[in-house]
Amino acid sequence: MLKKTNIKVILDSFVLLLIAAAVGTIVSFVAQLFMISAKNIYQFLFYNDDFILNLDIGGVSLNMIPLLICVPCSIIVGLLMYCLKLPRWFGPADTIYAAHHRAGTLDLKGGFGSTLASFISISGGASVGIYGPLVHFGATVSSFIRKQSFIPKIPHDIIIGSGVAAAISAGFGAPIAGIIFAHETVLRHFSMKAVAALAISSMAANFFANEIGIVSPPLLLSAITFEMSEILTSLALIGPLAAIIAICFMKLIIFLGTIPSKIKLQPWQAPLIAGFACGICGMIFSEILGLGTETLMSVITSEQNIKYLFALLVGKLILTSVCIGFGFFGGTFSPALFLGGVLGALIFQLPITSTNPDLLSVLAVSGMAAVSSSVIGAPITAIILVLELTSSYEYAIAATFPIVICSFITSRTFGNSLFDKQLISRGVAITNGREQILLNEVLINDYVDKRYTKLDGKTSIDNAIKILTKANTTEGYIVSKDDKYIGKISLINLINKKKPGIINYVETKELVIDPSSNLMFVIKKLSSFVGESIPIVNKKTGKMNGIISENDVLKAYLEISNEINQIEKH
Repeated sequence: MLKKTNIKVILDSFVLLLIAAAVGTIVSFVAQLFMISAKNIYQFLFYNDDFILNLDIGGVSLNMIPLLICVPCSIIVGLLMYCLKLPRWFGPADTIYAAHHRAGTLDLKGGFGSTLASFISISGGASVGIYGPLVHFGATVSSFIRKQSFIPKIPHDIIIGSGVAAAISAGFGAPIAGIIFAHETVLRHFSMKAVAALAISSMAANFFANEIGIVSPPLLLSAITFEMSEILTSLALIGPLAAIIAICFMKLIIFLGTIPSKIKLQPWQAPLIAGFACGICGMIFSEILGLGTETLMSVITSEQNIKYLFALLVGKLILTSVCIGFGFFGGTFSPALFLGGVLGALIFQLPITSTNPDLLSVLAVSGMAAVSSSVIGAPITAIILVLELTSSYEYAIAATFPIVICSFITSRTFGNSLFDKQLISRGVAITNGREQILLNEVLINDYVDKRYTKLDGKTSIDNAIKILTKANTTEGYIVSKDDKYIGKISLINLINKKKPGIINYVETKELVIDPSSNLMFVIKKLSSFVGESIPIVNKKTGKMNGIISENDVLKAYLEISNEINQIEKH
């Protein structure tokens, strides 16, 4: 006969899987609608035969449409940020942090607002990606569902991961890659409960996307047969070059993101600069605007001029960095795929590559996988994605070589991913793991012991010794009537002392900790502390909240360790 606790566990697990399936279905529908709507609006605005405006200057014809579209759209994006009163747009980095945060909450207004901003940006020609916003939208939907009163308590990281897996599954038509990406980039741990929920969500999203059939996965390719020996040298070259491109791309995004504040621009004003940049670039080189899916597919499937490819590479890298840095918002996954595909096409043009034209797609796909794996910090996902998009084991094996080289170089010289670097710049040491994050989140005030030996500054030495002995403690604290901290007294410092008044024997170099300090800070302080307890004193008011002992800190650490164990092992 099943115990009541076992029945509850089974019911909770069933509810989790049911919610995961619901999340997958919802995210799949929105992702499909998002992609087809953004694509059609972009096509209508930029490639409408009834909407043509050229400016001829000195024999050069400039297309004015990008300037007339990009600038107003960037203004709308800025006004949206102003109306929502958001300090910035939200993306995958925030999703990762929410999955590791104890509360596990996402800013719903920021999440849905950022999704709308990315939709306007992509439709309006911003040189950004679509998958990052979809990932954050999936996580935001999951967080919203979890907060509803009728939903039982379920692990926040797993439900967030379910939304992420669904977004990748629906967006790429790659359910396995969705599962791996959510684990590799967001959750960063594997457990049976998490795998089950993410798999259900990802499969539901993929099934629903196939049934609706609003939009086909944009990067599906037909594989060709080839000999690995023909491209081994080229693959070895793609790895380090992909790392250089990925590092330049990520560094430029982060650098440009700091410019608005340096030039005293408000966050909502910055998108206008990116809008002008897109408009001006689009007047002469429209191929680097928008998602660039059609351009990328032409690069992969047909041989292009080497100067044209180089212009695509440099132009896309700079313009995407400007857009993301200045808040003409969108993702980085699609641009990373674009840059990698162009790199692969450039390598194909080198004399070291076989003249077999069929090898172009192999090198382009390998370049796409290498650059994107480093930008999003998901090398295994990139390999699985190649396998699912091409249905070719050989393509996946070929892509693995440059992926490994590129990921190794970028992780050693830059960081695990762009998202990790963004979090680190906000003071979140995501690379240190969930334990470090929780230790930095938990405030020591939650573990304060308010039972301590109080002494008056006028207490005699003999009476103080008696009070401390009776309390079975070696330390006491002198506080005023309104609990203002005056000093710490040790029993050993009072024995055989002749000078009257304990105030004369207050410790001069005692350790005092503010209640707003986190557990990690206290642990570091305890490494050089000798004593029985530490006073917790509000540095602003001087009021003493209580004391903390090494045992209290150890107890808090064990609680967090057990909490992490429950998350990662079950």
